[in-house]
Amino acid sequence: MMDKIWFTYKSRIRTQQRLQSNDFHSQLLMVWYALLSTFVAVLALKNQKILGEDTDMVSALFSIGLLAISMIVANRDFRGRSIEMRRNYLDLQHLHRQGTAVPPLLTQQEIIDQYQKLLDAVENHGEIDDKYFRVFQHGLTSRHPTRVQIVEVYAYIVVRTSVLCLLYIAPLLVFLKAF
Repeated sequence: MMDKIWFTYKSRIRTQQRLQSNDFHSQLLMVWYALLSTFVAVLALKNQKILGEDTDMVSALFSIGLLAISMIVANRDFRGRSIEMRRNYLDLQHLHRQGTAVPPLLTQQEIIDQYQKLLDAVENHGEIDDKYFRVFQHGLTSRHPTRVQIVEVYAYIVVRTSVLCLLYIAPLLVFLKAF
């Protein structure tokens, strides 16, 4: 049981880090896009065809898209979920310490009951978070990742990094094409 609690605790640490990263990038991207949208709007005052014949339409669609994305991001509540996940993994860590104390501070049934309550308290961590933890803590864990899981984690990192880079660079590519 203590091994199960330990893995859940470690996986939820990784989930909290992922949610915190999602919050940071989503907020930064919204500011970045809003800044660029404002920049285009100001430039369009001087040159109404800065992005071609349909500058007004492109600018309006970009603003509508930015509004929709900001509502989606706000509803995902990455920050709030990250805070809840942190509280949960700290509680799991405390439960683990109580169960591994010599002598244990709780009975096996109390540990099981508290573990179940903590599992129910927040959303579950993602499968990728468990794999990520096991890949990067190789040697510190009794559940060693398979080769397939290692490839999955590295593929996840490459895809995530590529998508983030594309999201940051895409507006610049549009502007460079316009000039």
